[in-house]
Amino acid sequence: MKKIIIMLVLSTILATTAFASDGKVVSVADGAAVVEMGANADLKKGAGVKLNGKAGKVTAVEGTKVTIKAGNAAELKAGDKVKVDKAASMQGC
Repeated sequence: MKKIIIMLVLSTILATTAFASDGKVVSVADGAAVVEMGANADLKKGAGVKLNGKAGKVTAVEGTKVTIKAGNAAELKAGDKVKVDKAASMQGC
């Protein structure tokens, strides 16, 4: 029983920390922030993400720059460092 509980806890932790990356805000307009992610950004248009812990959605990807529409985007300004996490998909639960 202990093994099952430990495996469940570990799989939950690994699923929630699957992707986290730091970036730098390039610009902000109309509730969306353009973030320079670097070469390690593996995001696609339409992906659910969290921008500094707030839910958002990727609206465009151009090279290493990712445009994210999120509720807290208006609070950001060019040059700010941000954390971008892939949001866990809860479809089918």
